[in-house]
Amino acid sequence: MTVSPSLSHRLNLLALALIALIVVSGGAVRLTGSGLGCSDWPECSVGHLTPALQFHGLVEFGNRLVTVVVTIAVAAALLGAVFRRPHRRDLVWLSGGLVAGVLAQAVLGGIVVYTKLNPYVVMVHFAATMLLLAGAVVLVHRSTRDYGPGSGHLLVPRPLIRLHYGVVALLAVVIAAGTAVTGAGPHAGDTSGHLVAKRIPIPLRDMAELHSSLVLLLLGLTVGLVVGLHLADVPERVRKSGRLLLGVMVAQAAVGYTQYFTHLPALVVEVHLLGATLLVVGTVQTFLACTFHPPESVPAPAAEGTVPASVPIGAR
Repeated sequence: MTVSPSLSHRLNLLALALIALIVVSGGAVRLTGSGLGCSDWPECSVGHLTPALQFHGLVEFGNRLVTVVVTIAVAAALLGAVFRRPHRRDLVWLSGGLVAGVLAQAVLGGIVVYTKLNPYVVMVHFAATMLLLAGAVVLVHRSTRDYGPGSGHLLVPRPLIRLHYGVVALLAVVIAAGTAVTGAGPHAGDTSGHLVAKRIPIPLRDMAELHSSLVLLLLGLTVGLVVGLHLADVPERVRKSGRLLLGVMVAQAAVGYTQYFTHLPALVVEVHLLGATLLVVGTVQTFLACTFHPPESVPAPAAEGTVPASVPIGAR
């Protein structure tokens, strides 16, 4: 069996979209109080694979079904990389990492249930999903570009690359602080709330203030990065990527302040989760855009007796 590079790329895009979906669906489970709608794992309840016809069980089980679909999608992406021609070892490793990560996430989900939505386990669960999302972005980016030895070169000055490292590292801290705010907040993830799922023993206001201070620092670093990109001699597409990242970050900060001052309505918190997903995608994509790699060329079909030509994947 042979898989074309274009088909392999589409499988990678599908895996990325579904990993992003699992972030939103997992948030819906918590925000509707359905975290223990299925009290067992991998069955919904002891002796029953599926839930009874009640809202919270259906929401939780629906999220588990999304996880099954994600597992199938990343497995398809791995098979696409294994049978891809021309073969790319880096794509096999990246897609294999996604499969391992999704399986580990499923086990973590079971631990979340068995620990009655322990907020620290939930934080690890969410952080692992963000790492999966970042890995999927890298896989999609690399799947149409030549990453052979000596094929890439920097498009921006090294000081700006180091500044971008700071943005990536601080974003990770901001996301961790955001999950801690959720762990200290009112959305315990189960209909019984604080009676079942314990909270992080830190006042919500203190956690929210720490999180917002880190966000402001992140915004400052990102503004510095965007200004640096516009002052330096870099391609316009890199500048545009930086502007889009800053726009998403500002919108995400606005949603965060809105949810805090409106006392954390579930719908606004869900929008904030979607924003965090877009922010991770945008940050990784902007970082990748700072290095140029040419489109990967693959042999084009040739008539008998002629020499096959090479056609860039992006040109198809």
